[in-house]
Amino acid sequence: MYLYLKEPKSEKETMIILQYRLGNQTFKYSTGEKILPELWDKNSKLPKTKKGSLGAKLKKISTIVNRYNEFLQVIIDNCKMNNTPITKNLLKSEFDKNFKPNTTNNNLTEFTYFTDFVDDFCEKASNLTNRNTKRKYTLSKIKHYTKTNNRLKEFEKHIKSKIKFNDFSIKIYDNFVNYLIEERKYSVNYVGDLIKNIKVFHNKAEEFGYNVSQDFKSPNFTVLKEKSIAIALNEDEIQAILNYDFSNNDRLQNCRDLAIIGLWTGLRVSDFLNLPEININDKFITVQPQKTKHSSGIKVVIPLHHHIKEVISKRGMPRMITDIKFNKYIKEVCKIVGLDDVVKGSLKVFDEKLGEYRKKVGYFPKYKLVSSHTCRRSFATNLYKMNFPTLSIMNITGHTTEKSFLTYIKVTPTEHAEKLLKHWEEYYANKK
Repeated sequence: MYLYLKEPKSEKETMIILQYRLGNQTFKYSTGEKILPELWDKNSKLPKTKKGSLGAKLKKISTIVNRYNEFLQVIIDNCKMNNTPITKNLLKSEFDKNFKPNTTNNNLTEFTYFTDFVDDFCEKASNLTNRNTKRKYTLSKIKHYTKTNNRLKEFEKHIKSKIKFNDFSIKIYDNFVNYLIEERKYSVNYVGDLIKNIKVFHNKAEEFGYNVSQDFKSPNFTVLKEKSIAIALNEDEIQAILNYDFSNNDRLQNCRDLAIIGLWTGLRVSDFLNLPEININDKFITVQPQKTKHSSGIKVVIPLHHHIKEVISKRGMPRMITDIKFNKYIKEVCKIVGLDDVVKGSLKVFDEKLGEYRKKVGYFPKYKLVSSHTCRRSFATNLYKMNFPTLSIMNITGHTTEKSFLTYIKVTPTEHAEKLLKHWEEYYANKK
C-alpha cells in the first residue's frame, strides 16, 4: 500500500490517492487532499517537511492522509483474523462508511454530543480491532472506557450542559480536570487515566469522520501523572510471613501460601490466584497472563522459588479464593506477623461528604496497606535490590520501558546508594 499523486507533473495542486494491490487488481481511493507536486516527497510518499505556516499545513495533510493508510491496515488485519477475502468492493464499502459517513452510509448514526458517540463506540468495541494490539478490544478495556464516559456524563450534569464534538476545548479540559480533582477528590493518576481514554475517543471520532476539536492534540491537553505512593515487602518481612505458624487458622494459612506464590512469581492477582497445579520438581512455570491473553498473547516463564516449593511440599497447592477475600485476609496475616510500622501510603477511606470510598494519602500501619498488588511490586523491588538484570525483571513483569519500571519499584535513596557501593566493591575486587 502507498500514497501517490494523481498528476505528479502538474503545476497545480493534485489529488493524493491511496493505492493497494490485490493480486492482479488494484484498489484506489481518493483521500480528498490536494498538494503541489513540488511539495511531495517521492521517497517517503508523504508531504515534505517545511518550516513556518507552510510546514504546519503540510503536517496537517500528512496526518489526514496517514489515516487512510492506517485504516486500510486495520481492515486487512480484521480480514486476516476472520479469514475474510479482501476484495475491492469490500475495501470501498468500508472506506465509504468511515470517510464518507454522511453520503454513503445511511446506517451510520450521526452524533452531535461526545458522550453519545462514546456510548455507541463502547457498545460496538467488542467487534472492532484495537489498532495498537491488532486484536479485539478486551472486555476489561471496554469496561474502563465505559467508566470514563460515566465520569464525563457526571461532569455534564455538573455544568448542566452536554459537550459537543467541537466544544471539547482546553477550557473544557481544564474545567473537567478541576472538577475531578477538587470536587470529586479523585487522585491525579486516576484523572490521568481518564484523560488518556478521552484522547482515544477523540482519535476514534476523527477516524469515523467526525469534526472534533483539535485541542486534544495540544501539549496542554495533558495526561496527568504523579509518582504513586505504594509499599513493598522486603526479604525479611517475607521470611517472617513464611515462618509464622498459622496451623490453627486454615483460612489465613491458605492466604499466606497464596501470598508466597504471588511474592515470588511477580504475577498479577488475576494470575497467581488462578494457577494450575504446580509440580515442585519442575524448575519453571509457564503462565499465560490474563491481561495479555487477548493482546500480545505472550507467555511468561518464571523459575520456581524455594519458598514456593516449601509451602506446596508441606500443604499442596493452596485453594483459590477471590481477590476481594485475599485483600481482606492478607491484612490480617500481616498484622498478626507484626508488620505494624507506620509508613506513608494511600488507603481507601469513606468520605462522608461524597458518600463513597476514596484513596487518602497519609501514614498508616504497614499491614493496612498490603494488598494483592503488593506481591507483584515486592517481587520486582526485591529482584532489583538483588542486582538481578533490570531487563530480565521487565520481561517477567511486562514493563515496556526502564523508566516506568524504575518508577514502579520501591527503592529508597539509601538502597540505591548501597547498590552502587556493592557494585564498586565487586568491580574493584575483580580488577585486582
